Amino acid sequence: MTARRGRHPGALRVALNMNNAALVQRSGDGYGGPAIALAERIGAATGARLTFIEHPSARSVVEAAGDGWDIAFLAIDPSRADRIAFSRPWHVIDATLLVRGDQPSGTCDAFLNSRHTILSAQGAAYHAQLERLVDRERLLVASSPSEARARFQRGEGDALAGIREPLALIDCPGSRILPDRFARIEQAVALPKGAAADMALMNRVVETFLRDQAGAGPGPE
Repeated sequence: MTARRGRHPGALRVALNMNNAALVQRSGDGYGGPAIALAERIGAATGARLTFIEHPSARSVVEAAGDGWDIAFLAIDPSRADRIAFSRPWHVIDATLLVRGDQPSGTCDAFLNSRHTILSAQGAAYHAQLERLVDRERLLVASSPSEARARFQRGEGDALAGIREPLALIDCPGSRILPDRFARIEQAVALPKGAAADMALMNRVVETFLRDQAGAGPGPE
């Protein structure tokens, strides 16, 4: 792959969004999840040793683009295209709502069409979707998913937006996750803009990864 400042020869720095439990989870002394499996494929294809770098949110990963990592796993977002190049999609995750028990809405669509407020995280791909779906005065914007979660647990907002898997881990008695989704978010391998020449290789690895998954039976979309 293209050499970049801050990268050690033979190493590939992989940014992990630890808030996205649909893609990566801690596993003993290491990591597990579909993003790790794909990263290992990329490491094998490039002959590089993988170095994993934890980030608390997608926004943190995006802010580090350029010199902070060599590859990442992010939602395809046109607003990031000035800094980041994206592969073809390799995974799809659901964005949904965690609502308080006193809320009558049974679906995301019904809640979005109500007058209730929604806590969301600035910089998250699902936040950009929400800005197109509801009036902005109904959005309570936090600087990160962890801040949004803490504010919701303190009683702020009628619902919390997020990815289904991380929402399921939140301890908030009486709340429930709505069964449907308000957005379907495509995930891709991300490269800093200056490394776009390596994208053909990324797409070949993704294509092989998806083909092998399909052959193995049900797995990530």
